Amino acid sequence: MNNLAPEYVAARRVLLDALVALEDHLDNLILVGAQAIYYHAGSADLNVPLMTTDADLTVDTRGLADAPEIGGVMRAAGFTPGPNPGHWVAASNVAVDLMVVPHQAGTVKASARAARITPHDKLTARIARGLEPALVDNEIVSIAAFEPDDSRKHCLRVAGPAALVTAKAIKVGERLGQVDRQPDRLKEKDALDIFRLLQAIEVSDLVNGFEKHREDEYAAAATADALDILRAHGTTPSKQLAQLAAVAAQDDPIVAPAFAALVDELLDALQMRPTMRTPGSASAGR
Repeated sequence: MNNLAPEYVAARRVLLDALVALEDHLDNLILVGAQAIYYHAGSADLNVPLMTTDADLTVDTRGLADAPEIGGVMRAAGFTPGPNPGHWVAASNVAVDLMVVPHQAGTVKASARAARITPHDKLTARIARGLEPALVDNEIVSIAAFEPDDSRKHCLRVAGPAALVTAKAIKVGERLGQVDRQPDRLKEKDALDIFRLLQAIEVSDLVNGFEKHREDEYAAAATADALDILRAHGTTPSKQLAQLAAVAAQDDPIVAPAFAALVDELLDALQMRPTMRTPGSASAGR
C-alpha cells in the first residue's frame, strides 16, 4: 500500500469516516466511482498510479430508514454540505458524494438536482443517472483503511464491474454532449477508468453483469444507453473515448488501440448471447 497516492489514502480514510457516521444505513449504500473501480481492477498494468480525491456512494432508497436523519449525522461527523446537493466535505477538504438514481429521487422535475428523500435533509443526495445497474449488480465486500494505524473495516456493497462501466460511459457521454459549453467537465480519467475495467475484467464476467441488469427496467435502459455510447465513441482508436483514455495514460500509444479492441470484443460477445439485446441489433429494444 506504500505506493498509493496520498490523496487516495485520504479519500479512503474519509470514506470510512462517512461509513461510521452512516452505520445505520449501510445496507442502503453502494460504493461506486473510482474506489469501486480500483477494488475490481487494481492498477490494471498501467503506469498511471491509482488516484482519486473523493468517495462516491449510491443511496438505494428502497427500505431506507427515516432515522437517523442523514444530514444530521453527516454534520455531526464533521462533514459540511458543499455547493451541490449530496457533496459532503470533511474537515480535511476531502469529499463524499451521496447520489440517488432518478426513479428513486422523489421528483420528476427535469431541472432538479437534489433528491427528495424526506425526512432526510434536502441536501442529502444529488440525482445521478447511470447508477441504476449498481442497485442490482453489486456484492458485499470488506472495505479497509490503507494506513497501518487505522484498523477500521466495514462490510459494504460495491458495484460490479459492468455497473461501473455503465456509470462511467454515461458520465462521459453526457459530458461529451456538453463539451462546447462546459469543456472543463470532460475528464480524461473517466475514460481511463473504463479502460481499467475492460482490461482487468474477463469479457464473460462483464457480459454476465450486463445480463443481470436486464432484471430491472431502469438498469436495462441505462445499460443500453451506455453500450450505445461505447459503440459511438470507443470502437476505433481515433474515437473520443479511446483518445481520452490514451491522454490520461500519459499518451501511451498502446492504450487507444487496446481500448477500441476491448470495446469491440465486449460488443461482439454481447451480440453472441441470445438473451442479451444490444444497441444496433435487429432485436434491440427497451
